[in-house]
Amino acid sequence: MLGSGYDIFSHKFVLFASYGNDSIALINLCGKYLRGEDVTVVYSDTGWAAPWWMRERVEVGERFAQSLGFKTARTGSIGLEQLVRDRKGWPRQGMQFCTHELKIKPAMKWLEQNDPFRRAICLNGVRRVESQKRANYPEFTVESPNHGGRSLWSPMIDFSDDDRDYEILEAGFEVLPHRSMECFPCVNANRQDLRMLAGNPDRIIHVERVEKELGHTKKGKPRVMFRPYQKMGATGIREVVRWALSDRGKYEAPVEDNCDSGWCGA
Repeated sequence: MLGSGYDIFSHKFVLFASYGNDSIALINLCGKYLRGEDVTVVYSDTGWAAPWWMRERVEVGERFAQSLGFKTARTGSIGLEQLVRDRKGWPRQGMQFCTHELKIKPAMKWLEQNDPFRRAICLNGVRRVESQKRANYPEFTVESPNHGGRSLWSPMIDFSDDDRDYEILEAGFEVLPHRSMECFPCVNANRQDLRMLAGNPDRIIHVERVEKELGHTKKGKPRVMFRPYQKMGATGIREVVRWALSDRGKYEAPVEDNCDSGWCGA
């Protein structure tokens, strides 16, 4: 729990937030235990958020943090769209350069500018129940490489979903039925996340335009956001959304017509 075994007071705290469910819960929790301390809540602008996210979630979340006496800040970046153009491809699992370029590097720069002597304790909303990968995540890291060697604290590490939701509701927010929309869509989006795109045709057009601009690899494969083999052959964002809307295992990819003579299939 907060402060267990650590001298947490008389420090500077930097809370990194996406303003999703875990972030709101963490801000509320810190409001009860760190009120009066030097706390800054930092949001990383990836340039790829859902159109409504900044207005309806980030700005509202910032006002809530400020009401607790916390400062708020944002980091900027070149944005995902320019990043994939520069890299000539989309991030992948195992090659997820987006997190490093759009969040970690800007955060490190902000920390160096605002905490040059590395006295701050950084906080995040990681919880062990989120995934098997995080099952053994430490509550406290003395020197976190992703935070410039500063200490990293995860005070909600043993929180259940109910524990987290209690904090969210106490803060006066609703529990979102989806992950943070700081990146929409995220390269790790699941079927439920991708279904949300069906109601956002402008976003589909946006992603499709970037996919077309990226063209093809040297092997002739289209540089699409989601790997076709992971989506039953769905190639391109429109087909991926169609895959997401289909019943599990029922999607059929369109058959390519490789004849361009104008005599076939008319």
